[in-house]
Amino acid sequence: MTHALVAHVALSTHHRPRRRPAPALLAAAATLALATGCMTGPHNGTAVSGAVLGKSLTFSGYYNEPSYQIKVQVLSDPGQNPNVNANWITLATTSTGAAPALYGDTNDPLYSWSVNATPVPNAGAAARWPQGGLVRLRALHPDPEGDVVLTTFDSVTFNDCALEQTGWVGIGTVCVGLGATSSAVVSTSNTPVLPGGPGAFSVAGFLARKGSISAAETAQYYAQIGAPATLALFKTAYGFPGTEVTATYYNHGDLGLGREMHCKTFVTPAAQVGVACYVSNYSGATNGAGVGIPAFNVSENTVLADAVARQHAFATVAMVYEPTFAPNQVKFMVYDAAGNRANTAQLDSTGNNVSIPNNCLSCHGTSSTYNSVTNSVSTEARFLPFDPDAFHYSAAPGFTYAAQADAFRRLNQLVKLTNTNAAINEFIDGLYAPKLVSDPTAVANPDFVPADWTSATDNLNDTALYLGVVKPACRTCHMSSSNPNLDFADYSDFINQAAIIRADVCGSSHIMPHAERVMKNFWQSGARAYLITGLPAAAYPDPLGACKP
Repeated sequence: MTHALVAHVALSTHHRPRRRPAPALLAAAATLALATGCMTGPHNGTAVSGAVLGKSLTFSGYYNEPSYQIKVQVLSDPGQNPNVNANWITLATTSTGAAPALYGDTNDPLYSWSVNATPVPNAGAAARWPQGGLVRLRALHPDPEGDVVLTTFDSVTFNDCALEQTGWVGIGTVCVGLGATSSAVVSTSNTPVLPGGPGAFSVAGFLARKGSISAAETAQYYAQIGAPATLALFKTAYGFPGTEVTATYYNHGDLGLGREMHCKTFVTPAAQVGVACYVSNYSGATNGAGVGIPAFNVSENTVLADAVARQHAFATVAMVYEPTFAPNQVKFMVYDAAGNRANTAQLDSTGNNVSIPNNCLSCHGTSSTYNSVTNSVSTEARFLPFDPDAFHYSAAPGFTYAAQADAFRRLNQLVKLTNTNAAINEFIDGLYAPKLVSDPTAVANPDFVPADWTSATDNLNDTALYLGVVKPACRTCHMSSSNPNLDFADYSDFINQAAIIRADVCGSSHIMPHAERVMKNFWQSGARAYLITGLPAAAYPDPLGACKP
């Protein structure tokens, strides 16, 4: 588009391949583009903090005519139909400039426009943007023959896509966002309150879908699987220390803990290859005696410092896979700060669901079940792959991502030896493509998107929905599902579950995302904007359109 736009998109550091429309489509789009323009700010998926009342936003974009009037508008209520012009209210009016700006094709000059506007100038306009919810915005050029609504873009795809285009026509046609002609901006000031508080979003709390069992029953489960009584005995039983693979990181995309991971193979009594892992968890907090305790609000630097120093671990979780193709082929064990077997495990700040193995099964095999009669975990329990892009790392020598990248590759190679499913295999294979995970020269691609997502539509809608919602909030757990409709490996999976997903995320229960850390990450990002614009309502008015606490 313009030189300013080029400077803006050049800030992107990750480039992923994009599909280009067929020449005929581009030719048709170029003809249409001669009478259109775009809104480059705010992008769909923009997140802002603070009070929405009186919040001023900067709107900007381009049009292919000088001194043309541009109107900025807000949807009267985010639950109203954005395709009905009568539902839009004008906030401000401006004009394109007189100086042309060129990007690529010198035959197609653009003219910039910019204006500040306040979607909620007073309390009487509060319905436009509920605190903690969404606001829908757009820009248009009024024309007697029909208003020209400007194209909008998604934050998660725009930079990379724009850098791949040779002119503004390509940007305006190839890089169009989920909202097409409108952007959703997210207020992050409020998130769903924690279980147990006033207006709690879920009576059952985080990690609740597998139910609870008593600590006494967990002891019975341990007896059934032959869990070693101490961490030291576990290490001896499975050959630690030895030729294990280790990695240390902050699990930003899951539980929000520092983790010291150890995994290795072993030979089972049936002369088969099994996999055993243990991971010590660090919260960065201690009690008065200097012993590590569960905490979920400590700074990453403090947590990582403890993990690197191997001090103040508050719990260690162990998992074992034996290829028996029978219940309990995947086993779960937890050891406390002293290394003794523990019958409960606190994985969030509320401590509402601490049952072992039930809270583990919320993610390690979303189709799995625990049988209280036989004290067994069903065969759908799984090891999860390691997603390096979901972790944060220390800057200490030996503990950076660069220093540990091959360790994560080898950890994923070990995961492939367990009872994986198609979605997990696709993730690991795609993460290291075009090489195999077993290749020491293979390098993880942080921008991996499954092929069934990138080829599902003739635009970037599928990719934006995946990168904006599925990758940060759903992928880790859902890929473990034995139900192909719920593993979200395909775009159609997500679209077919649209009504349930919208209700679970934006409805009063706010049951998804299911873990506290992921829930907070989700509500503090622009993810809800992609969800609402990517999974439109079946009917209007849409009670979930604001997607608010």
